Parts: sequence; structure tokens; C-alpha cells
Amino acid sequence: MPAMRNQRGRVALGAFLGIATWAVVGSLGLLVLHTTWHTYALAEPMKAYSTAMLFARLAVACVACVAAGLIGARPAGAAGAWAAGTLLLVLSVPVHLVEVWADYPAWYHAAYLVLLVPVTGLAGLTVADSEEPTEF
Repeated sequence: MPAMRNQRGRVALGAFLGIATWAVVGSLGLLVLHTTWHTYALAEPMKAYSTAMLFARLAVACVACVAAGLIGARPAGAAGAWAAGTLLLVLSVPVHLVEVWADYPAWYHAAYLVLLVPVTGLAGLTVADSEEPTEF
């Protein structure tokens, strides 16, 4: 039983670290878009993004998910990464369906929500396949 509790704790830690990593990397990525793309910065207040801007935002989300999966897998192997991706989806669905649905086209919401779990989880597999989980 203690080993199972220890594994659950590692998965929870991996999910937490993955979410924190996703938030930092995503915020930095969006900041880079804002500071390096003048037209993006002008479109940002009204969320009047062009298709190219929406794809750039999706690319930032992919990079953030890869980072989350890599970090989430450190304490728990792939399970930590999959847990982080699942938690990202659970947290993102209400935001996208209730708060920002009108701000973006439906295809953008679908693409964003669909990529969260597989990109995060698969990124974690690269860590899990290459080494044992890190001891904390």
C-alpha cells in the first residue's frame, strides 16, 4: 500500500509540475508573440486575431504542452505527463466553453482542446523511455 501511495504522490507532483511548466512556457510564448509581432500586439486587446495569429497561438500551446510533458514525467514517468495533460484539459474545457467561446472560432477551440492530452502525454513518453523517474 505505501508504494501505491508513493506512486500517486509522484503522479500528483508530476501533474502539478507539468501544469506550472505549461503556464510559464505558455505565458512566455505569448509574451514573445506580443513583443515581436506588432500586428499581433494590436489585435490582442480585442482578440481580433488573424488565422496566422491563431496558428501561432496553437504553436505556443504545443510547445507549452511538450515542456509540461517533459517536466511532468520527471517524478512519475509517463503517468505524470498524462496526468498533467488530462488536468490541462479538465481545466481548459470550462474556460473555452464558457468564458472565451465567442472570442475565437470553433475550429480553434477544438484544435486547442484536442492537442492538450496527446501532446503532453506523448512528450512525457520520451522522458519515461529514456530514464527512470527522478527521486525527490
